[in-house]
Amino acid sequence: METEWLRTFIVAAKTENFRETAEKCFMMQSTVTKHIQHLEKELQVPLFDRNNKHVKLNHVGAHFLQHAEQIVATFDEALNSTAAFVNGFTSQLTIGVAPQIANSTLPAIIEKFQQQKPSIQLSLELLKSNEIGEAVYAGQVDIGLSKLTSTRDLQTDILAQEPLQLIVPMSKKNTDALTLLQQETILTHEFAPYWQDVQQVLQQFPSYKSMHLNQTELIKNFVKQGLGIAFLPKSVIGEADQQQMLHSYSVKEFQHIVSMTYFLTKFRTADIEAFLAVCRTIYKK
Repeated sequence: METEWLRTFIVAAKTENFRETAEKCFMMQSTVTKHIQHLEKELQVPLFDRNNKHVKLNHVGAHFLQHAEQIVATFDEALNSTAAFVNGFTSQLTIGVAPQIANSTLPAIIEKFQQQKPSIQLSLELLKSNEIGEAVYAGQVDIGLSKLTSTRDLQTDILAQEPLQLIVPMSKKNTDALTLLQQETILTHEFAPYWQDVQQVLQQFPSYKSMHLNQTELIKNFVKQGLGIAFLPKSVIGEADQQQMLHSYSVKEFQHIVSMTYFLTKFRTADIEAFLAVCRTIYKK
């Protein structure tokens, strides 16, 4: 039984259309038909009900689909593991990381960790902070770098508690902050846990306007273009942004509000402890 037959079958089972399967698999439709026929001959049972040019997965095909996906997943894992072994990797860590962290401190963390542990292969999954705890708990990732804690029973370390900075376009850096808060649109991140605290302080500015965006990088770009102002933790702003098109400073009324960064794991291994140590070093800087 060829794994390519299985891969073709999996796509065909989900599309129930051999022409579409051929397009997705980059092969001729006749090849798709041959793969399915070979597989059915091997199993000695039809996997599809055929009606003229239409095909529909039957109950045997639906049952076999689950096993086919497991076989292909196991085969691919073996290939990847062997390739990693050949390339000198002795173990692997999968990191689930929030976009705000991925676009700020993560590159420095990865660079330092790879210098210290070159034999550990890293894989990254970009996830929303409210998804990371579940991914760690389910074993989909080994480590979570998140702006939120989790209700799951996980081991949690606080990596950072950063005061918020107000970022404004360079053209408005000389304008009083309280004036800007009443005149400019305040850009917020839908999953920023500190936004509720910010909003409470903003109640003293009855005329304030806000706009929700779903990416921190988008917020910074909007501010650069003069489309609003925003509160962000210092690590996210970045020195390059401050030096070029953004101006940032603390606002007394908001100094008590902090942005948290968490390290989430279900288990602790030596590799995970090493990654945690690097994270702490980077955030201390």
